[in-house]
Amino acid sequence: MNRETREEYLETIYKISGGSVDRPVHTGEIAKKMELSPPTVTEILPLLEKEGYLRYKPYHGVKLTQKGRHLGMTIVRNHRVLEVFLDQYFSISKDKIHEKACQMEHIFDKDMINEMCKRLGAPTKCPHGNDIPECDKENCPF
Repeated sequence: MNRETREEYLETIYKISGGSVDRPVHTGEIAKKMELSPPTVTEILPLLEKEGYLRYKPYHGVKLTQKGRHLGMTIVRNHRVLEVFLDQYFSISKDKIHEKACQMEHIFDKDMINEMCKRLGAPTKCPHGNDIPECDKENCPF
């Protein structure tokens, strides 16, 4: 499985679960959000479990591990910081901002996102009004 696919799944599961490692997320919820078929999602979940990102129980859903929660939160943070950056420095619609941030969120590393966040004044909300998760305390530039 490539990195971008892994990150898209974990980002989606993180959002659906509200960032909780206790809330089970069902295959159908993931499939609907990602616009995939449930069987496609079901094929990927054991791979993510094997990599230690989640616990998967067929017909009961998945729960993020701390490792999966951390990566999911990081991708959500990257995406939303990028949305703020694009909103402030480019004249593009909110829909396009989301689309472009989706493309960019997998490219920028944590140091680049932290620097961007710092230069933007540590925003707490994206242009769509969603909370931006806090940065990793060990690597936070603030």
